[in-house]
Amino acid sequence: MRPSRLSLERVICVVLPLAALTASMQVAADEPGNGSFHDKWNFVVGGGVVNTPRYPGSRVDFTRGLPVVSIGYGRYFFGGAPGGGGPGGLGAYLVRTEHWQAGLTLGGDFRQPRRESDDPILHGWGNIPGTVRGGMFATYSIEWLSVRGSVTEGGHHEGVIASVGLEAKFHPTPRLTLTFGPEVTWTDEQYARTFFGIDAAQSEIAGIAPYRARAGLNMVGGEAGARYALTRNWSLAANVRYARLQGDAANSPVTTDKTQRMLSAFVLYRF
Repeated sequence: MRPSRLSLERVICVVLPLAALTASMQVAADEPGNGSFHDKWNFVVGGGVVNTPRYPGSRVDFTRGLPVVSIGYGRYFFGGAPGGGGPGGLGAYLVRTEHWQAGLTLGGDFRQPRRESDDPILHGWGNIPGTVRGGMFATYSIEWLSVRGSVTEGGHHEGVIASVGLEAKFHPTPRLTLTFGPEVTWTDEQYARTFFGIDAAQSEIAGIAPYRARAGLNMVGGEAGARYALTRNWSLAANVRYARLQGDAANSPVTTDKTQRMLSAFVLYRF
């Protein structure tokens, strides 16, 4: 797995580092749809920090600062699908009604999802490059409860990821919004082999037996978020995600911690 050269994919990855985060936190306008798309601009900008494992299955966490940019115009958006519950990036709604939202996305992350320097067992294996992921999302909402799902596929042999989750939303005060709910994630065999498998060459380098990782349930966990409106324009947002790897991902020699956590906090400005 060699580092990728500069390409259109890398350029897209550089400008979309917060695709998934902005979608999950719903930092863009989250007004219910009415079946039509108005020629109205919505902007959210800000910045914050996120703490995540160095790679899927890593026992070592790292923290980085990130900007937030979320733009919406009619059926199109950049940064996150408000209420979509799926990965964001560049995208468009296909359906947006009072209860249903569905659309297509193209996003990614400029950071390599795994580097050979992240753990001693990975030395000599090469890096897994960042990639563009294309996909679709759908959400069905009734009052305070939403059912959401997404499917994405990435290049560089990074395979298919599909997730389904529930999200409950509450407003303890007019300024405070709380969300929480469970989520399960499934991956295909291509993704499993890339991130959790050990082929013959890697086996020889690391001095351990080859390991075949198959398609199946990848993670089971939950997520909780909070957003507090300081003023009409300024707000604070925080998110906590906790999940446990399952099946072949959990049993892989590459996995040094079955528990995967993500913490994030942001300051946001809407105009």
